[in-house]
Amino acid sequence: MATGGIYFFKDGRTVPDVLNMAFEYPDRDLTLLYSATLASEKDRGKAIMGHDAYMELSDTLVVYADPQSDKYRERIQQGLVEPGKPIFTYVPGSEGVDAVTSATEKYFASRGLLYTYRGGKPVDTTHLHLKEWLNCIRLNNGTQPSCNIDMAFQEAITAHMGTVAYHEGRRVHWDKAKEEIV
Repeated sequence: MATGGIYFFKDGRTVPDVLNMAFEYPDRDLTLLYSATLASEKDRGKAIMGHDAYMELSDTLVVYADPQSDKYRERIQQGLVEPGKPIFTYVPGSEGVDAVTSATEKYFASRGLLYTYRGGKPVDTTHLHLKEWLNCIRLNNGTQPSCNIDMAFQEAITAHMGTVAYHEGRRVHWDKAKEEIV
């Protein structure tokens, strides 16, 4: 499902400057909400919400326990965890060299994507996907990258379905058997 429009930039554009989409994945017990506006430069960050906690991603990564959490219930009752205060905070450091540009670092940091952990050590994610893809080519043994063509197809179709829903003003579905939008 998608809704939005050209509410701010009245300059002949055809792409909405405000867009909201909802993607439902019933087989995964998941709904993804996407909201964007070009009418403001405010970075709203991202939130990933789960039953026991939620995570806010912006130039930092912050995790809060949900007040109704099963996992943290005892610690909340004991006063060891306060739902309004972070249980984990990660602020990407700037000691490392940005191999691309500082603008790129800021872009990834604002989305909480600067570092991941491998073997307990922080790893700069800027080139991980490219490195993985090149290693698959070098090995030439049929190894696939973790985000292969099938996953890329799912991601692209998801975005395309949102666009179709917006332009046609209706809810759309994916017919898995026919591999088409209905």
